[in-house]
Amino acid sequence: MTSEKRNVLVVGAHSDDIEIGCGGTVARHVDKGDNTIILVMAESSYAYYNGTVLRTVKESEEEERNAANIMDAKLINLGFETKNVPYSSESIEAVNRIIDDYDIDMIYTHWYHDTHQDHRRTTQSVLSAGRYVPNILMYEPEYPAGRSYLGFRNQYYVDITSTFEIKIDALKCHKSQVQKYGDAFLDAVEARAMHRGYEIGRKYAECFEIVRLQGVI
Repeated sequence: MTSEKRNVLVVGAHSDDIEIGCGGTVARHVDKGDNTIILVMAESSYAYYNGTVLRTVKESEEEERNAANIMDAKLINLGFETKNVPYSSESIEAVNRIIDDYDIDMIYTHWYHDTHQDHRRTTQSVLSAGRYVPNILMYEPEYPAGRSYLGFRNQYYVDITSTFEIKIDALKCHKSQVQKYGDAFLDAVEARAMHRGYEIGRKYAECFEIVRLQGVI
């Protein structure tokens, strides 16, 4: 990462998406002194089609707030309905307003071909809203999201060895999700980071597919 200070917007459809996909990179931006904003599109409660509630609104608010505090980043939640995050003028303009208000020059968002409809429509909104932003990277999806007919292209890597523990501690704040997926979930996140780190000769890394990249981060 360069010594130049950036205004960074990190976008996730739901609470915990950002921590999974690029929590270590978020922590690196914060460590560097960048103005770093976490934007969650949905209010992030969750229930199965049969009505079984896995995360209440109150739980999601507490979990995302605790995680943002660990990463020491500003948190904004737009409050769209979980599973029905739109790609519309409303969602585009909501993101566009944040980009303008904070003079954003760097965006991280979901992979465009993610199979979760909220993830995909979030990225569509971000790309439309961020049409003038010079740097946009899409973070790698984690199972069960992202199981697409297309493959993620690992084009850009960030060494997160120094911030991996922050990533995991922030992810652990999402207790409802850890309970949902089990302890193997955290093991899988670490294994992915180790694998990506191995590819660049570091202990841990996160990787991204590039939409636009102006110079070096």
